Amino acid sequence: MSTSWNTAAIAEKFGIPATELGIETIAHSADGIDYESVLLYNKARPPVSGVLAVPNYFGLRQQALEIAAATIGAGHAILVADVFGKTLRPTNPDEALAAIIPLKKDRAELRKRMHGVLKVLREQTFVKLDAGKLGASGFCFGGTAALELARDGADVRGTVSLHGALDTPAPGESKVKGAVLVLHGVQDPSVPRDQVNGFIDEMSALKVDWQLVNYGQAGHSFTDPDANNPGFFYHRQTAERAAVALQAFFGEVLA
Repeated sequence: MSTSWNTAAIAEKFGIPATELGIETIAHSADGIDYESVLLYNKARPPVSGVLAVPNYFGLRQQALEIAAATIGAGHAILVADVFGKTLRPTNPDEALAAIIPLKKDRAELRKRMHGVLKVLREQTFVKLDAGKLGASGFCFGGTAALELARDGADVRGTVSLHGALDTPAPGESKVKGAVLVLHGVQDPSVPRDQVNGFIDEMSALKVDWQLVNYGQAGHSFTDPDANNPGFFYHRQTAERAAVALQAFFGEVLA
């Protein structure tokens, strides 16, 4: 299900001229499912580091590319990941929930799909990435997916979750290798305080380099300009602060 993208809008979020935007559809398959992820990069200054970016429950769409570009920036190649399959592109919240619920229930399958798309990023041919300079990130559902990838021992230097759920079925079995940054809205009703405390205990037991930033005025979906419901709303100031925090984090761990 290839799509025509508004490249000018994506380049604007990236902070580069539209003529310098590299955008490639990356087709890949696994277990009988065909996927189409999208690679974004600066053609004028080809990056050597790459960041996997998993969208919210709507999956791959124009807004997902713009949010990834604005949040992660042009210092890295960004593979905006398709973990649903190219024929599944939700158009409303009910369809989006139907897409993610099976994957949230089956974390092994979610981890398998995440490993698959990380492999795609590592093997891409449009830019020459240093295979050791890879990170993972995600928004809402995508934050959950990125953390599950890290917990499964993926070879990434850093992982960032933005307003994602923090629970996992077996925290005592987590095998995180790289650094972890969680950017969390305190008003998020889907991530209660005991879930936050459970994450703190999990990461502390692992003795990894981890950070948790709590944004007091933000809830869930604080990077999503279309979100406008109690507890699930866009918060521009937090989105901008989160981008600064994420870019500093990846600037450090992917250097």
